Amino acid sequence: MRAHVYPLDAVRFFAAFSVMLFHLGFYGWASEHSTVADMMHDATTYPEIAPLTWFGWIGVEVFFVISGFVIANSANNASPIAFAKSRVLRLYPAVWVCAPLTLAAWLLINHNAPRDLVGEFLRSMTLWIEGQWIDGVYWSLAVEMVFYAFIFVLLVANGFSRLTWAAWALLVASATFLGLRFFFGHELDGAPLWNFIRDHSDVLLVRYGVFFALGIFMWLASQRGGLSWRGWAGVGLAALGGLFEIALRVRELMAGEVHANVTLSALPPSLVWLVAVALMFIFVRAPALFTPRQQRTQDMMKRVGQMTYPLYLVHAVAGAGLMRVMASAGVDRWIVLGATVVLMTGVAYAVARFAEPSIRSALRAAWDRGEALLKRAPPLAILFRPGGNVPGRAA
Repeated sequence: MRAHVYPLDAVRFFAAFSVMLFHLGFYGWASEHSTVADMMHDATTYPEIAPLTWFGWIGVEVFFVISGFVIANSANNASPIAFAKSRVLRLYPAVWVCAPLTLAAWLLINHNAPRDLVGEFLRSMTLWIEGQWIDGVYWSLAVEMVFYAFIFVLLVANGFSRLTWAAWALLVASATFLGLRFFFGHELDGAPLWNFIRDHSDVLLVRYGVFFALGIFMWLASQRGGLSWRGWAGVGLAALGGLFEIALRVRELMAGEVHANVTLSALPPSLVWLVAVALMFIFVRAPALFTPRQQRTQDMMKRVGQMTYPLYLVHAVAGAGLMRVMASAGVDRWIVLGATVVLMTGVAYAVARFAEPSIRSALRAAWDRGEALLKRAPPLAILFRPGGNVPGRAA
């Protein structure tokens, strides 16, 4: 496992902050059928900043690339059970704090919303891969969970040494789907198999697989000091596939998902995403060059990175509810937006700094007890063996 790459914490926070501005500064008033719009309930609008906020959703595509890198790094030479433990301890503590906060927002602010709050809450607390969830942002966690399952199976099969081929399989499947969807989507609509793949493209990893594959190739490049021409071909194909997915997302927004007097072009989100990816490649190739010298600065950057996950989970519905309350009380709309951004960031800090560690500690203790029982079952010994490692040769 490589050393901590500190600049990735800043990229994470940029991605989460971009998504927050998208939801609170644009999507909450420009969309009609979303959880954040249901909560905001036309309380306020921000058309003046729409040209800058409408493409903040690109932060999710940045997250997926980071996830490909981080998961490859954490899974290398790990046992399946150790990998699963690391993912459970990372994902669930923040969810178990933020989902109840979101539920409270629905009950206190918009309790008349026609929603199945019990079902949505339970699906969110368990990170069930099929929605609806208590907050629309949980869709991306479903995608992450399926990607983790993909890596877990690779480890169980002792196949992590073939990670390059796994990345290529993920990439080819995803790039093929995106190409077909972009160029022939209307012609294929109506075919039962295509409709099934299209409607489940998120959890089948065929829509977002290019981003995870790109992150894996990024990790391979950082481990091996570079890539062969085949590896760089994978990077190029993954980047091209990512641009097709971004263009598809813009097309969906233009097809009636949002109603705002703003020009929607694939160019701004594509440029932001490409710059973020380029910077990540630079950061991971030489992490020592970007490591802060002072321990205090290192700790601060790690804290910023830790805040991004709870910020992503809590900002949308709870933030929109706070904006609705303040706007209804006659507070200036710009103060409403600024105060909500600051308060949601503060909540994320509190969750990461105080709530998550205590919950994670209790969860780790419970997991360790369950793991001790599993060790007694000989047929499950495969879960405790290393799942392979990537050899140190060119990809």
